Order: sequence, then structure tokens, then C-alpha cells
Amino acid sequence: MAGKVVLAIDNSLDHLNLALGKDGTLIEERHGRFAEPTSEIVSLKVRTFLSDHGYWVEDLNALVVTVGPGSFTGIRVALAFCKGLSQGLGIDLVGVPTLDVLAHPFRHLDGYHLLPLIDAKKSEVFAATYRASGERLERLSDYQAVKPAQVVGMLREPCLVFGTGLRLCEDFLREHPGTIRVREEFSRVQGEALLRLGIDAHSTGEHVSVEPIYGRKSEAEIKFNVTIS
Repeated sequence: MAGKVVLAIDNSLDHLNLALGKDGTLIEERHGRFAEPTSEIVSLKVRTFLSDHGYWVEDLNALVVTVGPGSFTGIRVALAFCKGLSQGLGIDLVGVPTLDVLAHPFRHLDGYHLLPLIDAKKSEVFAATYRASGERLERLSDYQAVKPAQVVGMLREPCLVFGTGLRLCEDFLREHPGTIRVREEFSRVQGEALLRLGIDAHSTGEHVSVEPIYGRKSEAEIKFNVTIS
């Protein structure tokens, strides 16, 4: 995406995250939690973000969005907004799994395993296991929703464990000295990581699908026995 202006959006967790880049370099990232539903403010937040840097939506050359797992509603809102913008402007849209973005900042820890955890509510976490090798990440498991006790079975030592779901699993991790628990600062999607993964995926043609990864059925699907895509 050399010479192109790229906007990345994440709404799969507790914050709305925006990142803007040009020529593969991050310009700025912003994140926040708002009282209003994201569906009502995302358009305004994006326009303000772009205008603060002298851009209009028409200046965008590509979009990157997280596809989950995470908040069912949050994922759908971000995807709907990005799909509409992509189709309206005629620009590429790249989807990136949320767990991949959370693991990305640790890719340089050669030989370590990574286990990002997302609080999935209902006493479950979304999780996947990765291995860092040569500045790259190899995913070793599916994206899945598991009970905190089941997380132990996903460990591959040495292992860094982090994310919003960590607090739910700590009691089960204390007996495993080969694990390092990382708190707070790596519980949120990093805009620069999302931007970088999106650009890399676009250039290689990998993971460009914008099909949502929900991790499990929604309440509506369970209650009414239907499938929501």
C-alpha cells in the first residue's frame, strides 16, 4: 500500500480504536469509550479524525477492520460501517482477527508462546495460541470460546498470557511457573498493530476476508435457532 492513505478501525472490544497511516507509516491512533452507541458516533469520529490531519474520506485508499472474536454488536457495527464506506468509495477492505492483533506486539519474542484472552462474558474467554518465530507469529489453535479452566490445556511453555480475559483465568494459571502474566497495557487493540497487519495481509493476499469471527452463537441465534452472518 505504498503511497496510500489507510484507515484502520477496531470496535471488537471495549474501546473504539482508530488508526491512520500513509505510506505504511502510522500517522496517529486514537481510542476511547463513549456513552453513546458506537453506531451513532463512528461516522462523526472518523470524519473528525481525518479532518484533523487534512483528509476527507474520499482521500482514503484502503480500510482495515477487526473481524473478531469479541463483542457481537461491536463487530457488526464496525463491519457494517467499513463495508458501506468501502463500497461507496470503491476501495479495498481488509479484515484482521482481533486475537491476531493482540498477539502482534510480542512477535519479536522468538521461541515464546502467546495466549491472548478476551473476556467473552458468560464466564468464558475467547482465545488462541501462537508461537513467535523470526519476527512472525504462527497460530497453533483455532479461535475459540472456552471456560477459564480449559485455558490451561492451551498453554505451551514458555508462554505469555494477557488480555481482558486474564483476570478470569488467573486462579488456574498460578500453578504454572512457565507462564508470564501481562496485565493492563496489552488488553486493548493497538492501532499501529492493526494497521501493520492489515497492510501486510493486503500485500500478501492473506486474511483479507471480512467474514466476522464471532466465536460462538449470539443470544438471538440461540433463542430463535437461526444463523446470523
